[in-house]
Amino acid sequence: MDLKTKYPLLSSKNISAYTVVMGIWVIISLISAFLMRYFSSETIGWGAALFLGLASVMGGMLIMFGASAINLRKLRKGFARLAAGEKDPQIPPVWCPVLTMATRAAVELQSKIQQGNK
Repeated sequence: MDLKTKYPLLSSKNISAYTVVMGIWVIISLISAFLMRYFSSETIGWGAALFLGLASVMGGMLIMFGASAINLRKLRKGFARLAAGEKDPQIPPVWCPVLTMATRAAVELQSKIQQGNK
């Protein structure tokens, strides 16, 4: 089984995770719409405020997704060196905290594997 089949980008198994993300998107958008109306002395209608909130939050999510994809491309060569067993795979630092945590976990896993092999 190839990795694209084993780890698909979209999967029905992740519906609960997708639902949580969509829920967060809607909640933050509603808060944003409320704040736009509040600080504009309600001169912005609910529909316009909600549309702007939904669009701006989705825009932020798209930026984070794009940045993560770019950063993952940066990490790929270092992960390949890590898989080859190099003690210092020289994985470049990235600004994304989630990818930094994933990198730490991979390096720790490799270290534990090497310690077990000694």
